Amino acid sequence: MQVEITITNPAGLHARPAAEFVKRAKASPSKITVTSGEKTVDAKSMLGILKLGATQGTTISVEVDGDDGDQVIADFTALLSVEG
Repeated sequence: MQVEITITNPAGLHARPAAEFVKRAKASPSKITVTSGEKTVDAKSMLGILKLGATQGTTISVEVDGDDGDQVIADFTALLSVEG
């Protein structure tokens, strides 16, 4: 399962939001990858997520390979769409 998410969180995918993103990814048994532009990283890697440099307004692609794909996508969409 794959979905594109536009980050509306003013902090983007840096520091605290990135840590929460990785924490949620690690809680899933699924393989999760995130793509931004030409970069694709493991969602369970804090360094990888930070290397994406995803800021507010960036559209990322999240791909989930596992049985909990719907839940993971919903969770990440809610996290990255938080405003303020």
